[in-house]
Amino acid sequence: LRRRLRERAQIETAIRSFFAARGVLEVRTPVLSAAGNTDPNIESFVTRYGGRGDGPAERWLRTSPEYFHKRLLAAGSGDIWEIGSVFRNGEAGRRHNPEFTLLEWYRVGW
Repeated sequence: LRRRLRERAQIETAIRSFFAARGVLEVRTPVLSAAGNTDPNIESFVTRYGGRGDGPAERWLRTSPEYFHKRLLAAGSGDIWEIGSVFRNGEAGRRHNPEFTLLEWYRVGW
């Protein structure tokens, strides 16, 4: 287990170095959303928010950070990248978990 954790940390360090050398900004976007996924081939996990506040009680776990990234790009963020957890309901197997780590990036003009 310790070896796997160390390897994962080394991989993430290499990814950060790669993007930093190219001037791409690392971002952290929400994992929980007030709207579900729009891709008809990907099923989202839905949960209920029980706290106070505006918006619907139903919330969705992200299947990808794409929506949030495109909002950042439209607001003028420039090149961005993120590595984080995503969730896909109904997709599980020996080599595939419903929660997994995804690397996503956007380069303006590419």
